[in-house]
Order: sequence, then structure tokens, then C-alpha cells
Amino acid sequence: KSSTGNISLLGYTLVFMSLLVHKLDSAHFSVIGPDQPLVATVGDEVLLACRLSPRMSAQNMEVRWYRGQFSSVVHLYREGKDQYVEQMSEYRQRTEFQAGDIADGSVALRIRNIRLSDAGWYTCFFRSEVSYQEAAMELRVAVSGTSPLISIEAYQDGGVRLVCRSGGWYPEPQSLWKGLQGQPLPSLPAKCIQDENSLFQTESVLIVTEKSNQNLTCAVRNSVLNQEGVSRVYLADAFFPKTSYVTVIRLTLNLLVLAFFIPCAIYYLWKQSKDTGRWRRGMLNGKQQRTNDFKWRKRKSQHSPNVTLDPTTAHPELCVSPDQKSVKCANAAEEQPNNPDLVDSYRCVLGAQKFDSGRHYWEVKLEKKTVWHLGVCADSDDREQYKSIEPENGYWAVRLWNGEYKALSTPRTTITLENKPERVGVFLDYEGEEVSFFSLPNGSHIYTFYRCVFSRRSLRPFFSPGIHGSKEDVPLIICPIPD
Repeated sequence: KSSTGNISLLGYTLVFMSLLVHKLDSAHFSVIGPDQPLVATVGDEVLLACRLSPRMSAQNMEVRWYRGQFSSVVHLYREGKDQYVEQMSEYRQRTEFQAGDIADGSVALRIRNIRLSDAGWYTCFFRSEVSYQEAAMELRVAVSGTSPLISIEAYQDGGVRLVCRSGGWYPEPQSLWKGLQGQPLPSLPAKCIQDENSLFQTESVLIVTEKSNQNLTCAVRNSVLNQEGVSRVYLADAFFPKTSYVTVIRLTLNLLVLAFFIPCAIYYLWKQSKDTGRWRRGMLNGKQQRTNDFKWRKRKSQHSPNVTLDPTTAHPELCVSPDQKSVKCANAAEEQPNNPDLVDSYRCVLGAQKFDSGRHYWEVKLEKKTVWHLGVCADSDDREQYKSIEPENGYWAVRLWNGEYKALSTPRTTITLENKPERVGVFLDYEGEEVSFFSLPNGSHIYTFYRCVFSRRSLRPFFSPGIHGSKEDVPLIICPIPD
């Protein structure tokens, strides 16, 4: 009995050992993926397939595709169904697990709507209860761009400059110029730039001379898709620049013209620089310049110490002195003018003298007046009441009113003076079409009316000692002109 028991125990042991070895053998496997990189174009789909070796069922295994890190899940199959919790957001709704042959250990992952960002390495991972293995595979994504466009840009280095452009490629394409027999032609290095969609734009330049090959081909190739875009062009002899006697003569004449004008330009620039320096020196000594300008005008004018007032032109509320050299307000009414720019608002009187040619100068003493008008106006038998004082109506004048100096131009010009003038000098240049005003005694410039339209009319001095309602009785005085 004891020997029979030993035999039975030995048999059970052998059976157990054989079963254990069989289980251990079945636990060892490897994963086999594609031996070549997979290629897909943008917008298409791709199938990432892998299988177990030896063949065995993977229904109860975990099958995972990931990129880079184990946690970067592209797709996960576990416990007999798809798991989407750990899936990366960029692959949501784009993956499909192919489990038709899972009983034989063959599975695949379909990725739809391929993007440029999908390019790279993927890992196919299997895990059973006792073991795990994985295999890596590469996915290449490519885009075939537009057909090349050849353009003639310019003449360069004695030949014609051709540019071949194409866009919308991925990855960076290769550009090549070829001759009639398909032989490569030397060209300038191609330029490639990547746009906002990560696609490449390429530009290749070829200089073609008359003696070189004129049947040309530009090819742009995508090495991943093994595709290329091709354009051809033929350059006739008329495209190449010709050197003729006419061209030589024109070039010679151009050089002669340049030889004449360059010295003139140099002289002009030198003169401008000299004048600019003189102007700057004048700015540094501006006050002296203005004084000299005043003295020049005064010296060149026909002095008019006998300028007098014409009482017949005086406003009824003005009082003209017996010697007709001064005027002041004779009546102080209560109302104020609605518009201080109207003739009737300012009590005005004209000079007795009429000027229709030459240069003339006179001075008016202001004393301590706070309101006044001075200038010239066109002589007219029909002096319209309430007429606005401005050049368009025949008045060229400056004023002090409400503490502010202004030239009665169109529009009005505010004047800033360093010192309050004691006298105002008025200079009329009839032929020069200018009316200028100077502050005395320093002779500084106040304002000048340029390009005045006198229209061959006689001009008369113009005075106003104050506005309607003025309380001051200080007169305007036409004073003798000192040397």
C-alpha cells in the first residue's frame, strides 16, 4: 500500500508541474508593430495595428496606445471595453478601437481627421495578469502643396531672374530646377518659411542667361508622400537684354547729364547750408535783426511827418484836435458793441493823405490807452456802416482790446508782445503789397500783412481811439518821426 501511495503522489506532482509550466509559458509574449513608418495626409485617417506573439487571446488584457509618457493616453481598452476618462482631449471623438481579431491577439486603433500635430511616435502596450510588453511605431503626417508658379522678376547678372514659388507643403519640401534633359541646374539656395498653419512656403531663384538652357522645369517635392509639383517654362531670345549702340549712347548721355547736375546739386546744398547758418545766426540775434529790419524800412520809406486826420471822415462821437494830429472819444454812451470787429462799434477816423504808390511810414503815440485800432484802409466814397474790419473788406489793421493784441486777419491772429508799446510805427509798401507794424521805441516787429490785394485803390491811414461806451479820454497822437 505504501508503494502504491507513493506512486499516486508522484503522479499528482508530475501533473501539477506540467500544468504550472504550461501556464508560465503562456504568460510570456511579445508585441509586434509595423516595421516601417506609417504615412498619412492631413484630413485622412490611419490605422495603428499591433499583435501578440505567440498568438493568444487579449480579451482580458489591457490594451493602451500612448505618446511619450504612459499617462498620455491616445486610447485605452480595459476590462473588455473602451475607457475614455484618461484619454487626451485632442483625440476625443477621433479614435476607434478595432477588436475583430482580439481572440488571436491582433488589434488596431483607427485615428480619423489626421492633423499635423499627430505626427510622431506611438506605443502599443499589452498587459496581462502576470506580464506586459509594448512596441513603438512612427506616424508621419504630410501635406502636398500647390503647383509651382514661375515668374520673371527682373534682369540680374546679365541674365533673367526667374522665381519659382509654391505653398501649403508639410514637411519642408525640396525645390529643384531642371534642364531640358532633366539634369539639375545650379540655383540660389531656396528659401522656406512656415506660415501660421505650420505649412511651408518655398521660393527658389534661378538666373538664366541667353547661352544657358532655356527649356526649364521647376519641381517641388514632398519626400514623405513621394509626390512632387512641376511647372515648365520656355524663355525666348526676346526676353534677354541686348546691348546696342543706342543703349551705349543713352548711357553716355545720362552720365554727361549727371556730370553736369551733380556739381550743381553740391553747390545748391552748400548754399542752402550757408543760408541755414545765416538764418540760425539771425535767430540767435533775432531782436537785433528785427531792429535792423525796422530801420531799413523806415530809411527806405518816404517819411510822412505831415500825416493828418480828415475831420470829415470822423465818427460824430470822436473829437479831432485843431491841428488834426490827435483824436479821442468825445462822448461816452452806456451801451457796449455787440461785435467789436465792426467799423461802427469802433469810433474811426481816416487820414487826410491818400497813397497809391511808394513806401510810407508814420508813427502813432498811444500814451496809456487800453483800446485802439491802427492800420490802413481802402479809400471809398461809399463807406458801408457796420462793415467788418478785415482784408477782404479793404482793412489791414491791428488792435488792442480787452487786454489782448490781435491782427485783424482772416481768421484773427493773436499777437504776443514782450513789452507794451509806447508808440506804433506803421509801414506801407504799396508795390510790395505789405503793411507792417512795429513796437516803439525798441523797433520790434508786431505783425505784417503779406500779399495784400490793394486792387489799385488808394489807401488811407486808419485810426480808432476807442469803442462805443469807452470811459477813457486819452487821445491817439500822430507824432513826429525821430531820426
